[in-house]
Amino acid sequence: MGRFGAQYINGTFYHDLHPVAGKLLIGLSEYVSGHNGSFTYTSGAEYPPHINYVFQRASMAVIGSLIVPFAYRTCRFLGFGRAAATMGASFVLLDNALCVLSRFILLDPILFCFIAMALMGYAGFARHRHQAFSAVWWRWLAFTGLSLGLAISTKWIGAFVVALVGLCTIEELAILYSDRKTSVLTQIKHWIARVVCLICIPLLVYLISFQIHFALLRSRGTGDYKMPSQFQSLQRNNVVSRQPHDVAIGSQITIRSHLPGFGLIYANETHRFPDNADELVAAGMPGKQANNWWEIVSGAATKGNDTPSVRFIADGDILLLRHVGTKRYLRTGNAKPHNQGWDRRVVAAGNTTAPSAWDFWRVHIVDDVSPRPSGRLYAVTTRIQLINKISGCLLTATPAQLPKWGRDMSELICSQKNTSMAEGTLWNVEQVRDKRFKNANYQKLVKRQWLRDTVWINREMARSNNRLVPDPDRYKVIESSAWSWPFLIYPMRMGAWKDDSIKYYEIGNPILWWASAICCIFVYPAQIAYMLVCHRRKCSSWKPAEIRQFWDVTKLLWGGWFTHYVPFFFFGRVLYIHHVLPSLYFGLLLLAFEIQCAMRWYMPARAEWPVAIVIIAISGYVFYLFSPLTFGWDRPIKELAHLQWLPTWNLVTDPHLVL
Repeated sequence: MGRFGAQYINGTFYHDLHPVAGKLLIGLSEYVSGHNGSFTYTSGAEYPPHINYVFQRASMAVIGSLIVPFAYRTCRFLGFGRAAATMGASFVLLDNALCVLSRFILLDPILFCFIAMALMGYAGFARHRHQAFSAVWWRWLAFTGLSLGLAISTKWIGAFVVALVGLCTIEELAILYSDRKTSVLTQIKHWIARVVCLICIPLLVYLISFQIHFALLRSRGTGDYKMPSQFQSLQRNNVVSRQPHDVAIGSQITIRSHLPGFGLIYANETHRFPDNADELVAAGMPGKQANNWWEIVSGAATKGNDTPSVRFIADGDILLLRHVGTKRYLRTGNAKPHNQGWDRRVVAAGNTTAPSAWDFWRVHIVDDVSPRPSGRLYAVTTRIQLINKISGCLLTATPAQLPKWGRDMSELICSQKNTSMAEGTLWNVEQVRDKRFKNANYQKLVKRQWLRDTVWINREMARSNNRLVPDPDRYKVIESSAWSWPFLIYPMRMGAWKDDSIKYYEIGNPILWWASAICCIFVYPAQIAYMLVCHRRKCSSWKPAEIRQFWDVTKLLWGGWFTHYVPFFFFGRVLYIHHVLPSLYFGLLLLAFEIQCAMRWYMPARAEWPVAIVIIAISGYVFYLFSPLTFGWDRPIKELAHLQWLPTWNLVTDPHLVL
């Protein structure tokens, strides 16, 4: 993640699948350490002398270590005794997996910190629920909203803690609604307070982080090709910002869809439809390539010298689009697309001497954002639709991908829904090559629309996430499945595994992982089932206040474990063991609470601290055993073979690797 921080310093735009708040913090730590943005953290490269990587990694370590005091404070807010709160914080401190990730420049320790902040904030708010609308009540509610915004602005996994707080808030408001002593005006105030603090503040934090992101990244970079043409035209050194604004018959252009992820219309000689080898695939391809260029050819009949030297394109004009590289025309016909069987296929076909009647397209100008005279087609600023002259269908971009014979490109079709204004039917000229026109100053023609750009980049991030699908035919040493996480079946190697390399192993404290898994999967559900049976038979020995206290604690801790773990069973993207660490945090605190309950039920009060110390000591000893893999092992890994407690661990040899 260090390269993203460097790009904030040198101002070059990038694209990544995660939100930006965490990377902004990484960039801040690099800036404070004196980094000038020249080193891009290429994998395997040595740090140059001017890079203070110790400070940068120490910054992440400090952020990651904050979850320990947050854990203690959370436990105290939830009513834990000092011994149990110390246990909970110690469990977090002595987990090897949480520790090893905090040693690197990663987003994960930042995410863990913000999730722990959100839990602490809501626990503090719940502690003061009976002081409604007091200063301390508002402070903790607003702090919770701020923490939720920072969590989801770091990684979208932060949405799970938002869901947790949202469910708890719904329960609170339902209880408040059922209380006849509470006036309607008071209930409205409670609703407004939560909407402002738990919805508006997180949303504002999320939007502000992207506002800062766009403000810092003003130069052309590796990711701006995914952004709208208007955004690119305002980036320094971008080719879109250094071109003419005028477009005319004879101009060579690239055509961008307003559907995020589709990119530019592309064709080449290699990729053809399997049922018709004469038809080249015309589809959407992200990025700027030589095969994106099309020449505008007039579709109107002219005689003698009636053709002007420069003929601009107006609304309703008929034209042909001839691919510059292959000399084929953009064409539709009666053939069906690969994915949408009810529309028309779009191809690159024909030749310069014999265009087909299916090659003619009518230009419909939708709008233009520039201050220049309307009614003409301009580069970047004009949105258009292209309507086939014969069939009346609309040239339409789709998110559906073609198979390998189509290079996995996004399918281009001609839709019979010719009255649609969907974003897939909207296009603009992104680049233009025409020596008859001078370059324009797009700073005077285009205004930044940061809200539109924020929505666009988030949709691109979602597409990037969805493309991270596992390959079932290929084993990858770093991937794992959600079912294997609680019992630590498949830890992860974090780098090279040669004898002379420094080896880090993402493995948790086995005793704590197994104990928390048993607690969350078996013990707590059994407790709830037992309490429900006792309540139904009216044989419970618990007082209502005790049941309420137990529920208020466990709904947050077990609910946090559940909401941060179970959703991964429904994810289609690749998964790694570090995805379970937020749920582990909740599980460790729940483990400490259950130990406290057991001690108070079955032991005298004076035994709490001795038992807590013994448990912490055992956890510390296991942490010490695995600490060489946490802090780096630079000797042959066979010397640590005694630490392979399960045969599935790839500590010494990888049992799943086929050589």
